[in-house]
Amino acid sequence: MKKIAIIGAGPYGLIALDRLIKQASKNEKIELLLFDPDGPGGNIWRENQNDQVIMNTVMQHVTLFSEDEGPNLAEWNQTEAKKYLTSFKHGKEFLSELKLGKNDYCQRRYYGVYQRWFYEEITRRLPKNITVNLIRERVSDLTLVEGTILVQSSQSFLVTDVILATGHSTNLLSKEETKNQLFAEKHDLFYQGPGNPSDTRLDRLKEGETVILRGLGLSFFDYISLFVAKWGGRFSEEKNCLVYEPSGKEQRLVVGSGRGLPYHARPNNQKEPGEEAQPQILTEGFMGEFQGNAEELFDLLRKEAELVYYQKKLAESEIDLDEFLRLYRERDREEVLNTFRVPNEDRLDWTKLFDPAKEVSSQDFPDFIQTYLKKDIAEAELGNQEGAIAAAIDTYKELQAPFNYMLDQGNFTPKEYYEDFFGTFNRNYSFLTIGAPVIRQKQLLALTKAGIVEFLAPEMVVERSEDSFLAYSKKNTSRIFKGENLIEARLPATSLKRTKNKVLINMREKGYLTSHSVTFEGKEHPTGAVKVVRKTHQLIDKNGDVLSNIYCYGIPLEGLDWLNAASPRPKSNDRVFYLANQIVQNIYR
Repeated sequence: MKKIAIIGAGPYGLIALDRLIKQASKNEKIELLLFDPDGPGGNIWRENQNDQVIMNTVMQHVTLFSEDEGPNLAEWNQTEAKKYLTSFKHGKEFLSELKLGKNDYCQRRYYGVYQRWFYEEITRRLPKNITVNLIRERVSDLTLVEGTILVQSSQSFLVTDVILATGHSTNLLSKEETKNQLFAEKHDLFYQGPGNPSDTRLDRLKEGETVILRGLGLSFFDYISLFVAKWGGRFSEEKNCLVYEPSGKEQRLVVGSGRGLPYHARPNNQKEPGEEAQPQILTEGFMGEFQGNAEELFDLLRKEAELVYYQKKLAESEIDLDEFLRLYRERDREEVLNTFRVPNEDRLDWTKLFDPAKEVSSQDFPDFIQTYLKKDIAEAELGNQEGAIAAAIDTYKELQAPFNYMLDQGNFTPKEYYEDFFGTFNRNYSFLTIGAPVIRQKQLLALTKAGIVEFLAPEMVVERSEDSFLAYSKKNTSRIFKGENLIEARLPATSLKRTKNKVLINMREKGYLTSHSVTFEGKEHPTGAVKVVRKTHQLIDKNGDVLSNIYCYGIPLEGLDWLNAASPRPKSNDRVFYLANQIVQNIYR
């Protein structure tokens, strides 16, 4: 008899549960235990969070069903949702979401409702040999006991296999973050370290005082929406632009980051499920023979995006587009662009995409930021099928398979792996492809125009001085802002060393978990991820031994696996399903 524990009931845990049910033998009794104090959906997608926080993926591109075995989020919203929302106590709070279309962005908590429905759906008609028990408790410890595993919550459970799908964890503060926290406590200031914006107690801010936000990614946009809700202000539309109407309770927000710019807005979606970009160069066959280095691979990805860009950009020109694209695939870019006399203003400039402020002086930056936001909004609104820039960005985003192949095959050198791929490339990839919906960029522009949001130039610095925090740009040290509130507007990095997740801590201290790292130039570089056998995702303990019955996937492996925070997409052979299948096949082998 198999008795399998899944720790974590977010998307990864639920998909593992679904695969365990569907791939189980009919001839063996199987008991499945699903642990999560927040129930299906887990903490990030929990139903009791602020309704202002939204997803950054359109509804029709979100699913938990592999191989189209059930409705994606948009389809569910138009079919099953209304009936389901009337079946539980707080369901009426979500009825407004029913009006959303397939290319809209729903409340983050609404995806949690979908996950709850998914759990009920897959457990509603279980085979007679399978039982599922949902245990709304936090697992605190795990112990290997003579070929079995003892799982500890408020009770003890002896199981044969465990899947760790623990998701995001809070971390112990770093040395610098601890100094900020102690400084805030000493001087009666507000400090929030990296964390989920939905968990931040904004009611404890120093009212009326400037708020400094460090970080301009997705968490930053969550904070913006939470601040507006807290203040009670509103946005109105005038000539296709948003205007902010203040409530009088606003606080100045001083914002910045290393790059100094918010992530590019997510292009308006014009793609149906299954219409993801297909490689023209980085095909499966090509990758099987590829012997180049990381930079050559990154360059080919850029070329893939350029092909889509020019297909859109030159569609109305007199150029023989088919011949241009054929030659562009095969030859030197500059040679082809010059041969066909493509004007400089029509050429794709990656520097302007990755570092738009590179040529902007710090003195001009406050004015530049509005120009940048307007341009970014306009390009995103053209859509990912019709807009040349938006289509290129979407192609750059969607061609992930070549990089997963490189990781799976171990084809990056250690330095390429750590510095080039998970370093420079991943930062640029995030900035370009995983931004917030266009509406958030419009709201940010309106707040900037209203003088509520104040941008620092790139290379933000935060210091502690006397009785307040100071924020400025290294590029303009004369423009300094003083604030009594400091928020690190980012999620905690994956870190086995600093995690506050109790079960991971106890497993680490027992030697069951160890940190993944790469070594080059005589130095070991930890990635923060849990160390597992890459093919099977079985744990590797501190002695280098494989723990054959304990598996891990998802967020704790970020730095070993890639893009673990993304929700699965329908009709795409999504990697989340692939990994879940690998784990389940090993368990049932």
